[in-house]
Amino acid sequence: MFRSVILICTLAMSARAADIKVNVTDSTGTAIPNASLSLHSPNAVLKHAVTDSSGNAIFREPGTGRYFIGAAAAGFRSARTASFSWPQNDTLITLVLQSSITQLAGVTVAAAKPLLEAVDDRVIFNVDRDPSLAGLSASDAFAKVPFVSVDGEGRVQLKGQSSFQILVNGKQTAMFAHNPGDVLKSFPASLISRIEVITQPSSKYEGEGITGLINIITKRKVAGYNSSTALNYNTLGQINPNTSFNLKYGKIGITSFLYYAKNLAWDTHGFQHYTALTRPAAFAFRESADTTRATRYMGGGNLEIAYEPDSMRTLSLYGRLQTSGRNTRQRSRLTTYDDHLRPLQQSLLETGEETGAPGGEVGLDYQQQFKNPQKSLSFGMNLQANRQLNNLQSAQYNTSSESRFLRNTSEGRNFQTSYQADYAVPLSPSFALETGARGILRRVRSDYRSLVKDGQTGEYTPDPDNNDRLKYSQDVWGAYATGVYKTGKNGFTIKGGGRLEKTSVRGHFIHQQTTVRQDYYSFLPGLAVHKTLKNGKRLSLAYSRRLARPGLTFLNPYTDNRDPLFISYGNERLQPEFANNAEITLASFSSRFSYSLALSGSFNNSGIQRYLVFDESTGISTQTYDNIGRSRIWGINGYVSFNPAKQFSATLNFNGYYASLRNTKQPAENRRGAYGSFSSAIMYKPAERLMFFSNLTYTAQPLQLQGRNGDYLFYNIGGGYWLLKKKLMLSLAALNFMDKYWQSADNFSTAVFRQRSGSYRPARCLSIGLRYNFGKLTENTSRKKGVNIDDAKQDVNNR
Repeated sequence: MFRSVILICTLAMSARAADIKVNVTDSTGTAIPNASLSLHSPNAVLKHAVTDSSGNAIFREPGTGRYFIGAAAAGFRSARTASFSWPQNDTLITLVLQSSITQLAGVTVAAAKPLLEAVDDRVIFNVDRDPSLAGLSASDAFAKVPFVSVDGEGRVQLKGQSSFQILVNGKQTAMFAHNPGDVLKSFPASLISRIEVITQPSSKYEGEGITGLINIITKRKVAGYNSSTALNYNTLGQINPNTSFNLKYGKIGITSFLYYAKNLAWDTHGFQHYTALTRPAAFAFRESADTTRATRYMGGGNLEIAYEPDSMRTLSLYGRLQTSGRNTRQRSRLTTYDDHLRPLQQSLLETGEETGAPGGEVGLDYQQQFKNPQKSLSFGMNLQANRQLNNLQSAQYNTSSESRFLRNTSEGRNFQTSYQADYAVPLSPSFALETGARGILRRVRSDYRSLVKDGQTGEYTPDPDNNDRLKYSQDVWGAYATGVYKTGKNGFTIKGGGRLEKTSVRGHFIHQQTTVRQDYYSFLPGLAVHKTLKNGKRLSLAYSRRLARPGLTFLNPYTDNRDPLFISYGNERLQPEFANNAEITLASFSSRFSYSLALSGSFNNSGIQRYLVFDESTGISTQTYDNIGRSRIWGINGYVSFNPAKQFSATLNFNGYYASLRNTKQPAENRRGAYGSFSSAIMYKPAERLMFFSNLTYTAQPLQLQGRNGDYLFYNIGGGYWLLKKKLMLSLAALNFMDKYWQSADNFSTAVFRQRSGSYRPARCLSIGLRYNFGKLTENTSRKKGVNIDDAKQDVNNR
């Protein structure tokens, strides 16, 4: 990275103050339009400018002093002038930028960014700077991102927790709403420019995501075309084909992505032990042993068309269709016992369940840039629609009572419309303002019906307590303002602001003629202070207030009563939960060794908690949700990246938490304990075409009010080899090769019951993958912004 600077000073005198004129060219003398320029004093950035179509820009009347000018442009190495003393006469500076574009097998690669960097409130992993990810998936890239882990079952965690949002180019897409790991395994890493991790988002972002945000920034569209096609398969019967295609011709750019994932059926064995701790009770002990065979699938396609009338404006139209579903067959043997462990009843429960979730979205984005790169204006609109279908049939054959047969159907519909506008403007060389507004209109409908038959010869009759129709609406209107103040290159950066939201909820049960009504304001402040220390270290202190609104899984009043002694349903009267988060972080990023260590605290007085109630007289356990969780969580989070040589890289993430939970309605019910997670990723490239890799993830599940789910372990080891001039990659990996089966155990208890359940599932397998890349790319252009649209809380027990 070096620059050629020719300083030409004119001696023409004028009564007015003079300007600094800048011309930017490449090594052949061709003008470079849209280059970013910055005028610096010895201690601060004073002004910004962007070159016009002739490569020219002007800094108006900056005043007498010592300055230097920096320049950067896509596809070129950055350059800067030497420090010069500016007199009161017009000055022309010509900056010559050297190209950083190299052509490799028809693909253009631009360099000059570090692999890891910290910018304001985010840590950035520059995927396009990591050659080891060529031909791999987004899941492989996530394994290298600070504080992020992905296991073999598709579970994605940020700082060891699941309460976060995944954005794509600043917007939340339903593509990652369920089983994001399957999509990440399909998403080519070659489409990603960088991955941003924001653990304490500013007020610019929606309040959703208690832990924070992961923002995937895709690569800018390039003149020409490129495509990739991949197929992954493992010996457990999991298959995952996917393809992507990108084209840019003139002012039009097209991006498309298709994916499909299917798990072929295999048997999982499970158990449940339920103990009543009080007397008298309908039973003293209940056990079940079951065998489950499930087939799961998901697939979808994305298409985006972008029009760029000039270098400052972009108009994008995008759409997505997706579907997912599951077919489950389960056979369970249930036995209840009295105090002397004598059988009271034995049952055989056979269940068949089919679920489906088709959906889609369409959106429109407009972004306006200005000559000052810190100034921007954007508008966005997004429409989403999805359905949740469930058909359940069960037959329970009892030894001491009538057999029971059940047919349940449930259909949920969710429509969302979102509008958003954002404006950013620098008010001075050291202060910038970001402001905007947004509205979200949600319409939810749930129709559910239950038919029950006692005895094999009877007739099915409706269950009046489980037949109804819910109409539910939620309107959210909000506005935010955030200010950023920078004191100098090695000084402080202070970012603070707030978001005010007005939420209106209306719900109506058609048959029961009952209503739900909620109206409330939410103020979500945020403040972050960053200080650059010596040797590139960075110290950050941040506070934010975050929220999670309950989604359809929590709200749906449909009752799952396949097992008459263990039923579950949602709670349509749930309120959002708020968390106050504080964090202090020390980080250092370099090409060979990087680390980040954070201490955090999170405080929540109305958290949504899953809880069980046991009725001793009937023996029925009821599971639902309520805003009853008062939590105090303290954490330590760390990240280490070690790259001693170009051929070798290793990353490590670790998270440890200590939590104190209390039931606000029953203070005697409380729980304390520690949990956490650990993940590592190692990659070694002994030759240009050959690589080896290994990943490990261990998770001790978060503490809940009445217990916790079982631990989880995933590991693999494998390698890849490039063929056909590095266009075709073949990869092989062994997954969980030391464990034929993986056993997990969930434990929950209160003063009146104790429940232990678990499962044994196949774990050991061999996977094979093929990915073929082709195309010819030449030129970088701009990128759309997008609308962040979904803020629904997710149930950790259903992930």
